Amino acid sequence: MSDSSGIRRRRVEGQNIDENGEDEDTNPTHGERIDKSFTWMVLVLGVVTGIVVGMVQLAPEHQISMSLVRLGDNFLYSLGLCHPVYAVVLDAGSTGSRVLAFTFSRNPINHQLVLKDELWREVKPGLSSFATDPQAGADTIEQLLAMAKERIPESAWSEVPVTLMATAGLRLLPQDESEALISAVRNVLDNSGFRNEGVDIMSELNEGVFGWMTVNYLLDQLHLPRKSYVALDLGGGSTQITFLPKYQETLDRSPDTFFHPIQVLSNKQTLYSHSYLGLGLMAAREAIFKLGDPEESLDVVTACLVGGNSEKWRFHSKEYTVVPDKSTGYEFCMLEVQKVLDSLGIDKCDEVPTRKIAAFSYFHDRAIDAGILPPGQMTGVVTVQQYLDSAKSACTTPDPDQPFLCVDLTFISALLHHGYRLAADAKLGLYKEIDGHQTSWALGAAFSLLEN
Repeated sequence: MSDSSGIRRRRVEGQNIDENGEDEDTNPTHGERIDKSFTWMVLVLGVVTGIVVGMVQLAPEHQISMSLVRLGDNFLYSLGLCHPVYAVVLDAGSTGSRVLAFTFSRNPINHQLVLKDELWREVKPGLSSFATDPQAGADTIEQLLAMAKERIPESAWSEVPVTLMATAGLRLLPQDESEALISAVRNVLDNSGFRNEGVDIMSELNEGVFGWMTVNYLLDQLHLPRKSYVALDLGGGSTQITFLPKYQETLDRSPDTFFHPIQVLSNKQTLYSHSYLGLGLMAAREAIFKLGDPEESLDVVTACLVGGNSEKWRFHSKEYTVVPDKSTGYEFCMLEVQKVLDSLGIDKCDEVPTRKIAAFSYFHDRAIDAGILPPGQMTGVVTVQQYLDSAKSACTTPDPDQPFLCVDLTFISALLHHGYRLAADAKLGLYKEIDGHQTSWALGAAFSLLEN
């Protein structure tokens, strides 16, 4: 007969036997099966984690390792397990001042900073334009800091490093004027609520190195230094070239002053980096216009102004009247440009034409103005020949809305072709932004602030 549960049981020597004749004590319960499954899952997860950590540590430069690190970082950050890290960098350039407020996380596996967010704002004119009114210049910096404060929680302000680095614009001012501006801005940063890490004229070396770090980080090449890009930055007052040499000939033949030891992702590297003061787009334009004219003259004659009309142009608190020469056009303009380039002795490094090149700042902006890239396009690949052709076109058919396009494009194409010796068919990557982040030296400066 069956009992009320429908299951017959019999006790044999103190054991529970089910209706199938099996020992009930040795038959796993549902809870035991769950425990075993969970144990196996933990073991498998531990093995997988060990393999991932081992691969990241043993082959950190492998693309799979980098992808795993990014995936893990994003996952932990989304769970709130990686706390945000902030830095504020003020870029006081020749033509405008910018604030960049960065948000990072620090990867728990390799402890490296990972960029999460960025605020970029600009005010014009540049700080150097306030040479005679330092407080007015400092007020523009205060406006930019107010924008950064809107992005960063107030509770974090006291721990957030902030720095202002002025570039070629202030380098070209008389010392007393630049020092007055720096003093006024330092007072603003001291009272900002952030941790003031310094106000100064940026060294030419740092401008190049930080720019190189920025583009190669954003292009995911910092972990592959021998495959990294040459960084070409064209500002208003100076231009920089920076890269990590691959060939011993470069180390042997280039000027010793061009080589600088730095840390790249905790590894010591030697960079080739040089800043040519006076070869930024605006400074070069001034030098070209003044070529052959008296030093103090504000009425200048040039072959690079086409169209027959004189133009007013203001640079560093000076207003020039630019007058077309008797002979104008591309060929005559190119001769003037090459004289200016030759006077500054550009190092013609044989390795540069063999490397991938990332160009930014005015290289990108004038490509947009010339129609080489369509309006609003943040990245693109162009050839040196396209700059040469656009220069010829601008000097042949002037645009009344852009009277200085002839001189700017002629200078850029000559800098690339005659200065750096890039072939006409050489390709350049042009970058205004990469993945929504600005291609300026400020990101490299932020890394330096947080790692020191």
